[in-house]
Amino acid sequence: MRLGFRYLLLKFQLLLATEDGQDMVEYCLIAALIAMACVASTNAFAKLLLQSYNSIAVAFDNLV
Repeated sequence: MRLGFRYLLLKFQLLLATEDGQDMVEYCLIAALIAMACVASTNAFAKLLLQSYNSIAVAFDNLV
């Protein structure tokens, strides 16, 4: 029983000491940040585009 616990403890310490997954976490955080920026800019662009279309529609209604 003690040998199994020591083995488990050693594996856990090795897991904490390795940095293999650290790069993947950093890449995921960067990808999430880029995705949030894309969503925010898309929403801002959509509002600007809607305002432009509304002003065109109002100008067209005034001419007709």
